[in-house]
Amino acid sequence: MSEAALERYYRRALWAYPASWRARHGEEFLGVLLDVATGEGRRKPTRSELIHLSLHGTAARVNQVLPGRRRDRVAAIGTIGGTVLALVMMVLGELGRWFRWNSYNLVDHPFGAFTTPAVIAFVLTIMAFATLAAGRHTIAKVLHAAAAATSIALAVVLGVTDPAIPVHPLVFSFFGTANLLALLGNPVRTSLLRKLVLIGAPLLGVFITLTSYLQGGGAQRTFWGGPYLINDQRLAWWFLELVVLAALLAATGPKARPWACLVLIPLASLPLSGLFLSLGGNSTIGLIGIQPVIFYVSCSIVGVVGAWVAWKRPVLSFAGRNTTPAG
Repeated sequence: MSEAALERYYRRALWAYPASWRARHGEEFLGVLLDVATGEGRRKPTRSELIHLSLHGTAARVNQVLPGRRRDRVAAIGTIGGTVLALVMMVLGELGRWFRWNSYNLVDHPFGAFTTPAVIAFVLTIMAFATLAAGRHTIAKVLHAAAAATSIALAVVLGVTDPAIPVHPLVFSFFGTANLLALLGNPVRTSLLRKLVLIGAPLLGVFITLTSYLQGGGAQRTFWGGPYLINDQRLAWWFLELVVLAALLAATGPKARPWACLVLIPLASLPLSGLFLSLGGNSTIGLIGIQPVIFYVSCSIVGVVGAWVAWKRPVLSFAGRNTTPAG
């Protein structure tokens, strides 16, 4: 391959980057690639170079559409949602029968100490959260990717087999989505995100798990596909709706955010009302007794106020030490 052919090859590889990036840095970067190839006596790109160009170019395109701060917020939502539901599923679906020994039955318990193979996805998601809390961000990314891949694999395997205790496909859809969202950025980059993720996720998981016991009886025995108000399908659907709505809200830019608040926050009242009605019951069967209409009205008000705040954000900004008040 001649030097001219090598240059053409590199130019084609640089098409992985956005046009704006190529206009600013393309020629300079091309010169570096050619100088390195000449210095090493090569007449063709290496496989490693092409892979890195493709990955970095794709990342640049994603960053152009979804900047880093928004991706971090989306990753935080995926991490919180996945961790919370993994904790709930572990206790209610996988270990609940051990807590209520009178509902334990060896015949219905084919997966050792756990109930279903879905526990693999739950454990990987919880491990990802633990390693993130320990500051091992790279390991957390690997575990999130493994949890997403496991969710897809389990959905396929259990879908073509006849397991003793079936797991609804929505469970795997949720954990695949949540773990992929967690890979989009650094969910603990800022102090606020770190507090929301590392404190909010376990607290919310414990709250939802404990309130589920307001059902009473041995509901865990038929948690998987059971007829009770709370089961795997309903929980996965409500959590999937909430995570998708929150991720869309976090991903919107300043211009679209007021409209996103106005539309997406009221929509969250549907899964929220179902979730809390099932967990706490209504005024006759539960202790919380929050009726759906309260969620509809509250979320609508929050949506309108949130839209106004997003629209008027410069006016509401407080002056810092080195800033002047917004006019």
